Amino acid sequence: MKQVIAYATFALVSLFPIQSLYAADLTGATVTVGVYTTFPGTLTLASNTPSATIGPSVEFPLGSLTALGSFNVIPITIDLTANTIDLHYPSGANATATSFNGYIFDFANLALPGITGVSVDPLSSLAPVGFSFTANQVRVNVEGLGIPANRDIILDIASVGAVPEPETYEMMLAGLGLVGFLGRRTTRNAS
Repeated sequence: MKQVIAYATFALVSLFPIQSLYAADLTGATVTVGVYTTFPGTLTLASNTPSATIGPSVEFPLGSLTALGSFNVIPITIDLTANTIDLHYPSGANATATSFNGYIFDFANLALPGITGVSVDPLSSLAPVGFSFTANQVRVNVEGLGIPANRDIILDIASVGAVPEPETYEMMLAGLGLVGFLGRRTTRNAS
């Protein structure tokens, strides 16, 4: 009986891939980005706020962010992947020095608990002045930063909430059924 349970447990683990519980990422989420500044005092929107769905292509190509009013917006390409935000500066610029001058990314439809961590990727060729995050937002501060041409700030986004896919539940139920069947069959044979 113990051997049958061991085989059934192995079969259940094989049918119920644990990694699918942790496969959630930014792919498919809707993201809106805008340039914000505290110059001349309070946090103010300095650009349009385009939205995109995170997928295989560049979400915000050069020219996607345009200045509002008298503000200036540094030319940038922003690409988001399953777990990174890549801010690419094709030409050099200097960001205005103030308490916040940068980008706010708002993510919609992320699974709970959402974003749990953000860090600067070692492949970055430029570090932000600072960054912060909540479950559905990332802020990147570049205030006062001298930005050389062709530099990237790459942020790694720690796993967003994991929601098992429907196929995972189906496989789990099939595995449980197999365990029950084998247990019942073993009990009948033992009688």
